[in-house]
Amino acid sequence: MILISVASVAVAQDRHYSQHYLAPLNANPGNTGVFNADIRVYTMYRMQWFTVTNPYKTFTIAVDGPIFKKKMRNDDFFSAGLEITNDNVGSTRLKTNTYNALVSFTKYIGGRHKHNITLGYEIGYAIKSVTTAGLTWDSQWDGTNYNGAYGVNEGGGGGTGYLDMSTGIVWNFTTTHLFRSSLGFSFHHFTAPNNSIYGGGDRLIPKIGVQWNIGYKLSETSNTTLQPSLMAYQQGSSLLLNGGLNIKYVLEEHSRYTNNQQDKAFYVGFFYRFRDAAYVTVRYDYDAFSFSAAYDVNISGLTPASKSVGGFEIALQYRGIFGKNKLAKRSSVRFM
Repeated sequence: MILISVASVAVAQDRHYSQHYLAPLNANPGNTGVFNADIRVYTMYRMQWFTVTNPYKTFTIAVDGPIFKKKMRNDDFFSAGLEITNDNVGSTRLKTNTYNALVSFTKYIGGRHKHNITLGYEIGYAIKSVTTAGLTWDSQWDGTNYNGAYGVNEGGGGGTGYLDMSTGIVWNFTTTHLFRSSLGFSFHHFTAPNNSIYGGGDRLIPKIGVQWNIGYKLSETSNTTLQPSLMAYQQGSSLLLNGGLNIKYVLEEHSRYTNNQQDKAFYVGFFYRFRDAAYVTVRYDYDAFSFSAAYDVNISGLTPASKSVGGFEIALQYRGIFGKNKLAKRSSVRFM
């Protein structure tokens, strides 16, 4: 009962990651293929509320990148991606597996500053199931104690599958090589698919979202970049609002003409999720790879049960650059 009451106030009905900026395809289909490399592969794992109940677990693996780029005029390009997520909720073993295909088109606007508009579309299929094994019921109360030998009058588990669609638009721009910004708007589940396991009329509520990620380098010679990030989602009566700041410090830059040195950077971040949790993040970049982690401290009405233990999250990302354009792409400042 505590979990339900807190969730209805603090978070949206969809799964979410604390490091939302590291799950770009989950945040907005318009992020598909918009990055400074030829391919991006990432995986994320989150576990929360393990001090209250069986932990809620979410796992995602995704890949995306630009396609047909050499055949396009100017700097326009198409992109494609694939995202697979497994979400496992609590004692009821409510599982949702989603398989999403994404496409996007990026239009280079140019101008005095660098501007790019990306329109993305996502279509996927979800399989949702639940099992009642391991749950206890009122009918198993013998008047004094729980008695597992008593019969259960409740129905068993079940499952369903449904088609789901989302869309989004992202505006990437730079004013100088010291400042970059990515502002996105997304519309998830716009077909409101029926996701009832037992054949009812329950529909997945459409969700609208706004995401804004910024990068600001302190000066020409500074090794420090500030990366504020804000996201907001409204789904029915539920609001999910995250905001905070990552601080990036460059330890070493890649050698311009040799491989004697690799790109190395360390990040630390501080974030707040409205009426739910405060959390810290750490990240380390080495060449094309990055590893990051986040830890939530629960500050909602669930605190007496959770003992302030919220969730733990890890992410691994790879960005690959192929061919003869490694130097040009590594020094590009167009994209976040």
